[in-house]
This record gives sequence, C-alpha cells and structure tokens, in this order.
Amino acid sequence: MLAAALLCSRTITTASLRAASAAFRRQYARNAMETLEDSVLYHIPKTSSAPVVQLIHELQLQEDIQIETLSFEHVRTDVKYGALNPKRSVPALKLRGGASYTGSLITESGAIISLLLEVTGECAAWSSTQRCKMWESIFYTGTTVFPVVVKAYLKTIEEQDATYVEEAQKTFVETVAPLLIRQHSLDPTGPWLLSAGGIEGPTAADFVLAKPLGNARAMGWLAEFPALEAWLDRVKKLPSYEKAYS
Repeated sequence: MLAAALLCSRTITTASLRAASAAFRRQYARNAMETLEDSVLYHIPKTSSAPVVQLIHELQLQEDIQIETLSFEHVRTDVKYGALNPKRSVPALKLRGGASYTGSLITESGAIISLLLEVTGECAAWSSTQRCKMWESIFYTGTTVFPVVVKAYLKTIEEQDATYVEEAQKTFVETVAPLLIRQHSLDPTGPWLLSAGGIEGPTAADFVLAKPLGNARAMGWLAEFPALEAWLDRVKKLPSYEKAYS
C-alpha cells in the first residue's frame, strides 16, 4: 500500500500521501501486535533528543507518545528521574503499551529511532540497501559529525577553548563536511539526504544530522558549503523542526 502511494506521489497531494502512509503504519502496527500508546519521551530542547521529537511529529505519533520536557538540572539531580534512568540522560522513552515490552525504558537516540521506525513500519517498503544507507548516515552522524561539532560548540559556550575549536573546525571543513556531501550526493537543490537512493522526502537521517549542523552553522562552519546550508534550510522549514527545537 505504501509502495503504491509512493509510486503515485507525483499525481497525488502531499496530504494524501501522508494519510496513506499513516494508514499503512497503523495497519503494520496492528499486524505486529505492538503499540507505542501511552509511552513517554523525556526530552530537553535543543539537545540530542530533539531529532527524536522531530521524528515523532513526522510519524504523527504525538497522540501516542507524551513528550515530557525537562531541564538539565532536573535530569542531573532529580531523585525520581535518576531512579527511572540511571544514565541521567535524554532522550529516554518509557514504554507502557505492548505485551512484549510493557514497562521498558529505552535510551540512546539510535535505539529509540530504530524502535519508532520498526513499530510504525515506516521503512517497510524500502529495499534492504535503502534501509542500510539510512543507518549508515545516522551512524556517521553519531560517531563522527556529532562529536566533532557539538563538543566544539559547547566549548564556545562553557570553556572558551579557542584552540580546540579551531582544530575541530579544520577537521570539519577538510574532512567531515566534504564526506557528508559526497556520501549523500548533495547539491544546493537537494533535496534530502536519501533522495539519491530513491527515497521520497526527509527521513530520520535528516533529523539526526540537523542537530549538529545547526550548531555548525551557529559557529559559521557552513559558509563554505552551500549544499549543506541549503539542506539545513529545508529541514528547518519543516513544521516538525519548530516543534522539536522550540
């Protein structure tokens, strides 16, 4: 059903495609006998939990998953939160529905994203290679882009370590950014990270990368890369972005 809807995407409206996708996901979830109803996502705005919140809105799961916004102080010091999540981190997803996982707590962005995509069947119509390319992008962001960019960004705010920031910027400009553009075949017309692989519209890979590249833009690191600037503009224009980062 979803595959047929995607093939007809040029002749139907975006709203119709979203409705067809949502219907497919609901049926997929029922068939899988899994549900995310009454779950709670613990979130701090503008942190690594923001991409998860954006994905929740893109998948239209906001009625199933309650998003509880916390502060850094609460996460670090609240006794009840510490008992729930000894890692004292966000995102954290508390599951309350589904016989196979009632009461479970899922931490780490990648694990939560994997669950959301699996339960909804969002990628069910994709080929194995398309799914692999999405995870390749997400893993590269998590293991390489995020550490280089976000750690440097924090040092412009907290420790004021100019030498570290300069070295990180050199790594980003000479290695990380060019690899991002090449890996995703990006140009200023885009449109999305997986478009070259035949995937219509933004995916979890776009939402995950938007967090560190937003920080890179704030430091002026994207000035030499119009393809990344244009891509980030497209992500930020999505209604789900505002909901995730406000």
